Amino acid sequence: MSMSVPKTLPNYEVVPLRSESITVGIVQSKIKAIDPGNKQHIKDNLNHMLKLIDRAQIGAGGPKKDLLVFHEYPLQGFSFEWTREQALKMAIDIPGEETAAIGEKARQYNCYIHTGCYGKLKEWPGHFTNMGIIIGPTGEVIYKRWKLRNLSGMGFSTTVHDVLDEYVAKYGWDAIFPIAMTDIGNFGIIPEIYEPEVGRAFAMRGTEIMIRYMTAGAGYWSNEPMAARGGGINSFLIDFQAVCMTNSMYGIFVNNSLSPEDPFDIGAGHSTIFDNDGRVLGEAISPNETVVEAVIPIAAYRKKHSIPKVPKELYMHLWEEYPAKFPPNAFTKYLPNSIGDAVKHYRTLMRW
Repeated sequence: MSMSVPKTLPNYEVVPLRSESITVGIVQSKIKAIDPGNKQHIKDNLNHMLKLIDRAQIGAGGPKKDLLVFHEYPLQGFSFEWTREQALKMAIDIPGEETAAIGEKARQYNCYIHTGCYGKLKEWPGHFTNMGIIIGPTGEVIYKRWKLRNLSGMGFSTTVHDVLDEYVAKYGWDAIFPIAMTDIGNFGIIPEIYEPEVGRAFAMRGTEIMIRYMTAGAGYWSNEPMAARGGGINSFLIDFQAVCMTNSMYGIFVNNSLSPEDPFDIGAGHSTIFDNDGRVLGEAISPNETVVEAVIPIAAYRKKHSIPKVPKELYMHLWEEYPAKFPPNAFTKYLPNSIGDAVKHYRTLMRW
């Protein structure tokens, strides 16, 4: 019987690495909601981000970071009361003034910087998105990733699912699970929770390091480390740890710090870096503003890493027959004016 020769790993597309190992850093920072009509508020939050980048690179000790990761809303904060008109005022252009300022820091430190934000794109007038972006060492935005869907039919930022047909027509199916192929590894972003299919999809496309940006995503604060707590109180964190472990990907879970000006303190802290077996490489030991860092042996990992081995034929029929609770394209004909309006709108579309 003839034996097939295993293909050389990695069995996915990559670009050459800058070094054998990389140092990644989480900037666990506070949230301060802005007044949408006051541009100075965004500038204040931006300036705070820029100071934290300097501290993380030259003031926190340890090696220079190849990647710095911020949470979901360091620029704009969050409010349940915003209307669409207000949201469009506070959403930043991608690219724009704010990404250019962050890009200057990326050039200065020859690093990559990730942040979440409310962003808007010229080709989508009237829409704003919950977006994860990565700015490269050239200072340019190299990666944009819309949130795929809002939680349980809530939220009025436009997601991929809300305009699916038009999104695919503009960008193609590959843009739904985009990979940032860089000289420090292949990155994906997953703000969605309790949806392991998203992590598996990114793994199938060759993601090596996954970023989950959160707000109030760690449950009640405990001074005990994750191992001592058993992880029971931090369901978002455990969910992400499982994604890393089951797909053999490194993971960066970034959350906000305690924020005296904002009501999200209940879920602050516990930003964590996981290895590809789900083990903790670094964890915030304080709920306050801090830096978490870890070294990832990316070259050695890449030599052994593979896309998941999934017997997809077992599942294809089930997926074809499954009726999703919310249909796609919910924002094609109607754009909700607020979170409350979005909840009502989604309820008119529910299939079950």
